Amino acid sequence: MLTHIYIKNFAIVDTLEIDFAQGLSVLTGETGAGKSLWVDAVNLALGQRADSQWIRAGEERAEISVTFDIQQQPHVLKWLQEADLDQDNDCILRRVISRQGSSRCTVNGSPLPLQRVRELAEQLIQIHSQHQQQHLLQSDKQRDILDHFAGNHALCKSIRTLYEQWKITQNEIDALLSNVRNKNQEIDFLRYQLDELAHVDLQPGEWQTLSRQHQQLHNAKTFIEQLNEAITLTIEHEDTSAVQLIQQAMHQLSDIKTDDPQLKEIQELLNTASIHLNEAGTGLQAYRNRINLSEQNVDAIESRLSVVYDLSRKHHCNPEDLVELHTSLQNKLDSLVGIDEKVAALKLHQAQLEEKYTELASRLTNKRKKSAKTLEKKISASMKTMDIHDGALQVAFEILAHTPSPHGNEKITFLVQTNAGQGFQPLQKIASGGEISRISLALHVLTADKEQTPTLVFDEVDVGISGKTAATVGQLLRELGNNTQVLCITHLPQVAANGHHHYKVNKQSDGKQTTTSIQQLTQKQRIDEIARLIGGAKVTKQSLAHASELLDLC
Repeated sequence: MLTHIYIKNFAIVDTLEIDFAQGLSVLTGETGAGKSLWVDAVNLALGQRADSQWIRAGEERAEISVTFDIQQQPHVLKWLQEADLDQDNDCILRRVISRQGSSRCTVNGSPLPLQRVRELAEQLIQIHSQHQQQHLLQSDKQRDILDHFAGNHALCKSIRTLYEQWKITQNEIDALLSNVRNKNQEIDFLRYQLDELAHVDLQPGEWQTLSRQHQQLHNAKTFIEQLNEAITLTIEHEDTSAVQLIQQAMHQLSDIKTDDPQLKEIQELLNTASIHLNEAGTGLQAYRNRINLSEQNVDAIESRLSVVYDLSRKHHCNPEDLVELHTSLQNKLDSLVGIDEKVAALKLHQAQLEEKYTELASRLTNKRKKSAKTLEKKISASMKTMDIHDGALQVAFEILAHTPSPHGNEKITFLVQTNAGQGFQPLQKIASGGEISRISLALHVLTADKEQTPTLVFDEVDVGISGKTAATVGQLLRELGNNTQVLCITHLPQVAANGHHHYKVNKQSDGKQTTTSIQQLTQKQRIDEIARLIGGAKVTKQSLAHASELLDLC
């Protein structure tokens, strides 16, 4: 549950700290005091998009942190442990936004991306506000409410996953079938191209080898002459080759009778040089012998280069890329030839997915219809207690096309009757704003006990009701607070009186700056505040007595 909120330099808040407990906590205050500001701040800590306009005038940054006690939420503890963010039994979400527009989110002191923060926040707190009443008019939202009431989360997730797999398979089938239309013509053309490439049969690296050989042959005569001269100078000349000259020098030195180690070392160097020169000369001879200078060989290389080059121009690619092109075209041909088998396999897989989908969707429909009956009875009863005496809810099911959809087989629409004999019509066509508020609140209260989140926030969702209806709403919220933590911003004395805890939002101004603060009220302060809610700024004995009576009734 939410245990602590810290807000600094946010809107008209200088520094604000609040501690919350289990049960129903109500927050009241004069219009404009900033009752909903702390909800806006909490939303930022929970990962909502930040805006530097939220920063208090004259300050450079705003800071919000919210602390949750999660010792009764093993699934949250597990989530934090897997993210390496666990910290005893507390979960602290902190958000800092700067005047420059940057913001930073941390969980238990470690940075976390906004998407992950939102994922965590959904497990900690649910905030219901006035604008959500308009969402109630949307069919998708009505379907979500019914599924939430029925506890269909896991089933809906499985259906959505099956649909996504089915859709991916359908897209693959469509892509393959779009290629089938011109398949035979394309296969013939591919085979023609492959025959050409196979006839040329260019090998990997062959183009580079041919190009190098052609370059060598281009200057072959001079090249060979230079090789021969180098060989002659190295080993072949009988009298003046390098080897002969070194051997003559070695012969002269061998006649010198001395044990001088320096001379011995020089003789060794000459001997080594002779060996290396012989190896070099032999290598040059072998290199020369590998070069074929016949006219037939030159013509063959040039002819081969011409054939390969012409084919590369035809395919608009570099000659060395023809080998890769051959492989690519062969793969494309294999793909087209096997298209019928692939389509058949995909259709079989799709049929299996449809079978699973049909089974789950049918189960979902049955659960929805069963829960719809219960929801109709409970909402209809709540409407009567909320001063819509002839009100009733009816959940309509419209069968969709017989193909899988991400949300099951039917469209859900909430139909209402607000007056006897009026008949059932879609909610948006028949209900007034006040009636929508009451129906919305009834749905919030009825589905709240299905929440896995331990903290529920109601931000002035009781707008448009009063009197006996307000008392009923207050009682419903208090009952809800007996099992979970409920925070409710209200302007109704009947709702405020039902709170287990009561906080008042105050606004102060010194003529230069305005600030807001929150205080938890004592019993006497509660009587004064509820009296203010009853009679306005002028508190009378009668309003005080009425306030005391309301508190006694709760």
